[in-house]
Amino acid sequence: MKITNTNLTTLILGLTMSLSSSVWAQSTAQEGLDRIKSNLNNSKANLTEYQKNLKTVDANVLEVGKAKNQVQEQQKQVQKQVDDNNQALNRIGNQEKELNQLITDEKNKTALENQKIQEYEALIAKIKDNQKKREANVQDYQMQINQLQEEKKIWHTRAGNLKEQGDQVNQKMRSLASEEKEWKGKQQGYQGEIKRWKNEVDRQQKINDSYNSLAEVK
Repeated sequence: MKITNTNLTTLILGLTMSLSSSVWAQSTAQEGLDRIKSNLNNSKANLTEYQKNLKTVDANVLEVGKAKNQVQEQQKQVQKQVDDNNQALNRIGNQEKELNQLITDEKNKTALENQKIQEYEALIAKIKDNQKKREANVQDYQMQINQLQEEKKIWHTRAGNLKEQGDQVNQKMRSLASEEKEWKGKQQGYQGEIKRWKNEVDRQQKINDSYNSLAEVK
């Protein structure tokens, strides 16, 4: 039988009251002996009961210890699972942070690329506008070329006329050069004759002077 705390308190209280009664009453020796025997039997009975209860308690303690060990093992397993779960959560958290960072990086790159696209579109629009201007310039230049070609025809015609005039002038130059050569030849001839006759005049003048001097001396 399992003894509770309440039963134990009642038993002790009854034993105490019995002992007190035996001490204080002291009716007769036989009554006292009967009470002692009764108390001894009660004590033996209580001892047997407590020993029986102790075996139950010991068994309960052993079972509780086994259960405690099992629970402790379960605690270890649960703690290991908790640790594994926390590691998994940390790993997932880190991966999530990395993925969020990658998403942020990709969004930033996309924003930069969109900005570049806008810049390129503006540049393309400017280039197209420049192409239109260049096409207009080409048409204007072609028109100027056409005008120049017409003007070149005029200058070619004039060049033909100038060539004819040049040929005529050259012919005149050749004729004048021949005439000049002829007259220069005559010029040199006359200059030679003049020089020769001048020398002759000087020679004759000296002879004359010498003759006059000799005449005056006589």
